[in-house]
Amino acid sequence: MAFMFADISENISEGLLNMAAGLIIVFGVLVFLSLIISCFKYINAIAESSSAAKATPAPAAPAPSKAAPVPAPVPAAVPVGPGTMAKQTVSFEDEVEGPVAAVILAAVAQACGGNFKVTSIKKHK
Repeated sequence: MAFMFADISENISEGLLNMAAGLIIVFGVLVFLSLIISCFKYINAIAESSSAAKATPAPAAPAPSKAAPVPAPVPAAVPVGPGTMAKQTVSFEDEVEGPVAAVILAAVAQACGGNFKVTSIKKHK
């Protein structure tokens, strides 16, 4: 009987050591990643200072002559997409056409939680 308890206690102690090693490794990596993420603001400041130092002032543009017409200013492009406040419009018609589009739209509608049923439609002869 004493032999069985010794075997169980060895297994438990080995399991506890493995668990402790795993916890130490996991939390050590988490601390390491948090330190790297906290250093991003310093990396960004270094990158901005180096790009500002490399930038050279543009030469002064000559004054336009009276004979040449002045072109109208071109509006700046508004960024659209992730990370911006502008809304992006997406349409499936631009991407796929035909019966494939219907299947994709039905699958998306079903995944969004609507009360839809996807059925097969066949022509009668």
